[in-house]
Amino acid sequence: MKRNTVSLCLIARDEEATIGMAIKSVLALVDEVIVVDTGSLDNTRIIAEGYGAKVFDVPWEDDFAAARNAALDQATSQWVLVLDADEFLEPVRPVEFQRLLHDPAAAGYRLRMAGQGAGKDSSMTSRVRLFRNVPEVRYRYPIHERLAPSLTEWANRENLLILDANMAVVHECNDSARRATRRERNQRILRKALELHSGEPYFPYRLACEGLSLLDGEVLPVAGLGAALVHLRAAWEKVGHLDPAHQATLTWLPDLGAKITSSLLAAGEVAEAGAKIERMREIFPDHPLIVLQTVAVDCARLHRTDGPRGRTARGKVIAGARRELKRILRAKAVTTGTPVDSRARKLYPLRYLGELALLEGKVTDAVGLFEKALSLDPNYSCGWLGLAECSRFAGDSKRALKLYLRTVTENEGNHRAWIRGCDLMRQMDFQDNASSWWCKVVEKFPEHPAVLSGVLVSQ
Repeated sequence: MKRNTVSLCLIARDEEATIGMAIKSVLALVDEVIVVDTGSLDNTRIIAEGYGAKVFDVPWEDDFAAARNAALDQATSQWVLVLDADEFLEPVRPVEFQRLLHDPAAAGYRLRMAGQGAGKDSSMTSRVRLFRNVPEVRYRYPIHERLAPSLTEWANRENLLILDANMAVVHECNDSARRATRRERNQRILRKALELHSGEPYFPYRLACEGLSLLDGEVLPVAGLGAALVHLRAAWEKVGHLDPAHQATLTWLPDLGAKITSSLLAAGEVAEAGAKIERMREIFPDHPLIVLQTVAVDCARLHRTDGPRGRTARGKVIAGARRELKRILRAKAVTTGTPVDSRARKLYPLRYLGELALLEGKVTDAVGLFEKALSLDPNYSCGWLGLAECSRFAGDSKRALKLYLRTVTENEGNHRAWIRGCDLMRQMDFQDNASSWWCKVVEKFPEHPAVLSGVLVSQ
């Protein structure tokens, strides 16, 4: 098997603490290392050159795509591997790595992204980081830059696929001060991009993402939700002005649809959420994120007093939602467009199947589904919340309270557990405990509909 050549491309600025680790992690796999330095004042260049890197100075102009493309322009190998200077590639055998590069059907590969030491709140996603070196494939957007759109366009023309690779990129955890600095920088660049490209929907979408807090893909009603919804609605409106054929090519559009639907549900705007997700289903009928949010809207409606009434109507909605979820579980991984978190394909459907079973009063089935979800991830807070709801449905209030506590212990962002636990404490006349939990709700989730209305809704 003739060896294919690979260029490592990365951009850096004042990364002396981590750039050596990044380069060292792939030295056995790559043929050249290209570093674009955007203005380091420390020893970044010296360390990179010590590992044999070719370092190019490129002025920083608040444009990540331009910097990354400058690195790609210097790459001379057949394939490109992209890392950030504070990332490293988990060990992989060179022969296995070369086997990926020799797949004639592959235009590129998505690699799993993980945070070192991120703990139980982290989730595994994937991004395109390994791809064929062709001039047509370049990054777009000055912030939250994306390679997938151009790679997808080129791959479609060449009848090639973007595949998933069993490789992981690990991101070094940064301190909170550095994360805050990066967030401020991102917001500055996004606002600048909004001014320069007022008709482009991607930038308000990304600006909204900067202000959202998520728990397992679900938007939380924390401070900033309302402001993020303004940006999401702006992005939605701009997308609506595009030709339908163009809309279908936007690889990030399913995520916009999922996030605006989830945000509206978090804000209690169920009717608008339903309208948005129905429009998304017309464009992406089988996308897992869209299907999951469709079911989330169905569940929200079933819990509401103005939802579908009558046993037949409710049964029809539940049966339809169950079919959709089982379809996700049976489906193969998406090979084009924006990658879908494996949890959305394997874990989250079990959570919603459990909720549907409980809505039908099938407690044993629901317990089995939530336990199955927890077997995949013992720290999955929605799994523990589901078991709490099952115990409550069965009349075991004490066990339900213990499970609500276990839920918020696993993840303090699970607002439903705080709300439901508070409600149960009031029913059991544990008023002091209920008041303590309600203070937590007000503190952590100031934009929750129950907090804004001052009325604790039992759901």
